[in-house]
Amino acid sequence: MYSLSVKPYLFYLLLLVSVSVNGQKVALVLSGGGAKGIAHAGVLKALEEHNIPVDYVVGTSMGSIVGGFYAAGYTPEQIKNLALSQDLQDWVDGIIDEKYQYSFHENPPDPSWLTVKLDFDSAFESSFDPSLDRDFVLNINLAQRLQHASYVCDGNYDSLFVPFRAIASNIFMEEQVILDSGVLYESIRSSMAIPLLYRPVRINGELLFDGGVYNNFPIVPAKKEFNPDVTIGVNVGSKVLKKYPKDDDEKLLAESLLFFMLNKGDPSKLDSSDVFIDVNLSKYSTLDFEKANEIYEIGYQTALSQIDEIQSKIKRRVAADSLQERRVAFLNRQMRHYFDTVQVDGFSKKTSQYITNVFDKDKSFEFEQAKRAYYRLIDNDYFINIFPSYSKDEHYAFRLSGNPNPRLKAKIGGSLTSRNISYMYLGFDFKRLTRILEEYELKLFAGPFYESMYFKNRFTLPGKRPFSFGPTIVLNHRDYLNLADYLLGEPDLTILDRVDRKLGLFFGFPLNRKYGLSAEVSYLLNKDKFSNRPQINTNENFDELQLKGLRLEANLFHDNLNYPQFASEGSKFEFAINQFIIESSYTPGATSAIIASKNDRQWFTTKVASERYYAFSRKFSLGTIVEIQYSNQPVLGTTRSTVINATGFYPLQDSKTVLLENFRARQFIAVGLKNVWSPTKNLQFRLEGYVFNATENVVGANGEVPKFERDWINPSYAATTGLVYHSLIGAVGFHINYYDDPQHQWGALLHFGYLLFNDHSLE
Repeated sequence: MYSLSVKPYLFYLLLLVSVSVNGQKVALVLSGGGAKGIAHAGVLKALEEHNIPVDYVVGTSMGSIVGGFYAAGYTPEQIKNLALSQDLQDWVDGIIDEKYQYSFHENPPDPSWLTVKLDFDSAFESSFDPSLDRDFVLNINLAQRLQHASYVCDGNYDSLFVPFRAIASNIFMEEQVILDSGVLYESIRSSMAIPLLYRPVRINGELLFDGGVYNNFPIVPAKKEFNPDVTIGVNVGSKVLKKYPKDDDEKLLAESLLFFMLNKGDPSKLDSSDVFIDVNLSKYSTLDFEKANEIYEIGYQTALSQIDEIQSKIKRRVAADSLQERRVAFLNRQMRHYFDTVQVDGFSKKTSQYITNVFDKDKSFEFEQAKRAYYRLIDNDYFINIFPSYSKDEHYAFRLSGNPNPRLKAKIGGSLTSRNISYMYLGFDFKRLTRILEEYELKLFAGPFYESMYFKNRFTLPGKRPFSFGPTIVLNHRDYLNLADYLLGEPDLTILDRVDRKLGLFFGFPLNRKYGLSAEVSYLLNKDKFSNRPQINTNENFDELQLKGLRLEANLFHDNLNYPQFASEGSKFEFAINQFIIESSYTPGATSAIIASKNDRQWFTTKVASERYYAFSRKFSLGTIVEIQYSNQPVLGTTRSTVINATGFYPLQDSKTVLLENFRARQFIAVGLKNVWSPTKNLQFRLEGYVFNATENVVGANGEVPKFERDWINPSYAATTGLVYHSLIGAVGFHINYYDDPQHQWGALLHFGYLLFNDHSLE
């Protein structure tokens, strides 16, 4: 009798256990950790391989990216492939894919170390720009990749492939923010907005930062939001320390400011029924995206090592084919992906009109078209902080929001070298937008060898093909006599002092995405003081050549090199035609054998220059350079002054600081090869060789009137080898240089900063 009475209770007990197991809900919590967060994708792969269900995902920072993509229907393998591709690294570094690059608005590079951005409000009070990194590439690509999921869930994250929460931080209220609705990409982007690295994202009127500031391991929000039966917490970041790290304190101090800035993971919030996966990535940094494959594999293996524990605590299983069917059904939901309109927020009516004129707003357009227009807009860095998004209320709108204030940029920099060619640099850049974009740029250089002032005022008319015009003023002074070498001692002297001035009016517009066309009319006033022999006599007068007149220039150009100097990626092209109408005045000095003269001169110059880099692997690239010039420039004074004013070929980093007579000609062909090996992202070993062939020579003694003689084969060689490190504030390098020139054959240069100069008015 007793055994019969027990059977119903056993039946109900087994039924309850079965319901409990079959109804088990599992939340996956993914911590922040920068590049180390790629390990989360490896954990997801291990869980799916063993049919472990993931019913909810909560993530912070990089955890929100991996978790958000998973919730959007991406497989762990797809997330891994994205992390391993160059795409993610380029997004983080702000590198635009070549097919979206526009170079029309690119100003000449400058040697700045530090740029301070200042905004001015209506009371003319200044404020610093909090953004220290370029996030525009990351923003537009995250928006594109997550558009479909955002539309499918209609702003409700419970309707994603897997219900999802992103954790952000409100630093003004000093609290975490749990994001459960809205534009999916905006929530993920706000969750990774590390202070001082990325701009915050405004959601519901509030600026939100990286969720790791207050909760880098959001166990409690996951339990509160979803009440799961089991929580799997995956931590890839730093943990709350139980005791002082006596042996590792200096390492932690040096590793990253992020250790202090972000909240630490605290596994004590997990219950005994939960699973804690602590991925040991102590030897990796938060920026080690280039080691994504290693990090992913460590996450995968760590999860596999705990799979028995996971299976013992989670009895429920999800078949792989069932999971895939549900994922495919989510991804195949038919959604409209094109936009009806462009919506601009935060700008005046006139400024908004300027922005929308970049888009083809007369008809519907897809995201790819919006993306191209967006990149065309931010080609001018005045718009670089515009934040892209989308909405689908009354209209499917591509939204752009940003800061409408005028912006002043102050730049400080220079180049410090082992020769007496160092200089300091100060630059100012002010932009204002009304119906047209006004830009004012001032560059100042000051050093013992080089002094310069560059001013440019550009007005840009809006449109899909913007037209620009404005004045330019350039004043250059070069003193070749004052060139001490601190490494190799006193160099051979070059008695030459050059002053060139240019006042011009330029016009320009883009021909297409890659090429721009410009024209300029300018007035030149140049003066060269020189000796026809290297020996100095302080009592003798130097020769003097003065050139003044007009220069007419047309230029087809393209430039997307990754660095202003010591490039390893990209290409640069220029085709220029110049006409000169010049009055030359020659005054002889003590070393001249000819009399004073004044002549009207006219000549033209045409030049083609190309530089391109080919990547053979992630670590090695080969660069090629070709320059061809033809000119009928006449004799200008003596042999010496004619050579000085011929066009120069400048193959090496210091070529513009020495007078290389064997590398100057009015007609020449030059070619070069650049081998660049990069053992790490920013470190380069460079080996370069060049051949310069003048197809005619300037013949005659230096103090006499020369003549031109044809000589088709007349090569001169140059080579350099060295190390370059591209730091955040400029290039640091050491080079050994060789020129096939009797006055400057061997040299060595140690430098900090890019060694850049404004062009001479004749070049």
